[in-house]
Amino acid sequence: MKAILKKTLRFLLWILGVFVLLIGILLAVILINSGEKPEPVVDKNGKVPPNSIALIKDTIINGAMQRLTIRGQDINNPVLLRVHGGPGQPHAPQAFRSEGIDLEDLFTVCYWDQRGAGPAYFKEKTPDSLINKETIIQDGLSVTQYLREKLKKDKVYVEGASWGTVISAMMIKEKPEYFEAYIGQGQVSDNPKSEILSYNYAMEQSIKNKDTLAVTHLKKIGAPPYSTIEAGNEAVQVQRRIVSRYMPKNTDYSMTSILKLIFLYEGWPFGYKFNYFNSGGYGPAAPLLWPEAVQVNLFEEMPEWPIPVYMMQGDSDHFTETSLAIAYFDSIKAPYKKMKVFENTGHVIFFERPKEYREFYLNEVLKN
Repeated sequence: MKAILKKTLRFLLWILGVFVLLIGILLAVILINSGEKPEPVVDKNGKVPPNSIALIKDTIINGAMQRLTIRGQDINNPVLLRVHGGPGQPHAPQAFRSEGIDLEDLFTVCYWDQRGAGPAYFKEKTPDSLINKETIIQDGLSVTQYLREKLKKDKVYVEGASWGTVISAMMIKEKPEYFEAYIGQGQVSDNPKSEILSYNYAMEQSIKNKDTLAVTHLKKIGAPPYSTIEAGNEAVQVQRRIVSRYMPKNTDYSMTSILKLIFLYEGWPFGYKFNYFNSGGYGPAAPLLWPEAVQVNLFEEMPEWPIPVYMMQGDSDHFTETSLAIAYFDSIKAPYKKMKVFENTGHVIFFERPKEYREFYLNEVLKN
């Protein structure tokens, strides 16, 4: 009996040793691929073009640490500033490349991780008191000025996604001379109304699908508006999770592909990769900014645009309600405006409709 116990113990220790070894190897691989070095820009033949740029820049902007990832095949191309949403959910440049929608052959693209989010914040935290909509707008203008000077361009294109549509709009309102054109997706319009419609959609779909647990959760949080910041921040997480369940699903990422995109990306530091994975991509800025975000009404704040406006919207977007986004687009005045509504599509156009997203740039934005 003792001999059997010893053999069993040795076997279990061997299994444990193999497991520890594999974990160590895995962590070593992740660490090796966490040097925060920009991956080279290559053309369709896999070669690095002579005028290409690949830059990762952690820098203090208006007193807050932020990151710029700048990439393009030819620095003579126009500049595109991508303004992420969330709030507090920075873009992952590697995901754009994996889907073939980085547009780095058409533009010099700048991915800007806003204050309170991203790997730069992970390394040097900004006080909560300095994270608000107005400081981020001013950051965006500083980033734009930096791009204009570095890349020797009078104007840049700016693409806003969700919360980023608000920041972009206010940047343009303040400094229209900095910008060539605006491209919005997941367009914010009247957020107080949008949140009510979104809640109603979640409830209707939950009842229709006999999702009694979701109905219970929705009844518990109640419909917006909410009496406290804490209640609003808690409610949006519940509501968004249920809305996501019933919006169209046009992305098909396996867990393996997600892990590869996060853990094998050279541009992020080791610790931030685990932070990103655990937080679902959201930085600490999200709960700080949501109370401001939910009050935005661009019908009132931005009825006229001084530059050309392009918008892409999913017909089934219930994060930024499509009916309101269309009404807002119809209401605005602009030198030129164009909107495309994608069928059976939710909130994230570039990942749900990557081919059509690129075609919109080629056939609309760059043709005018």
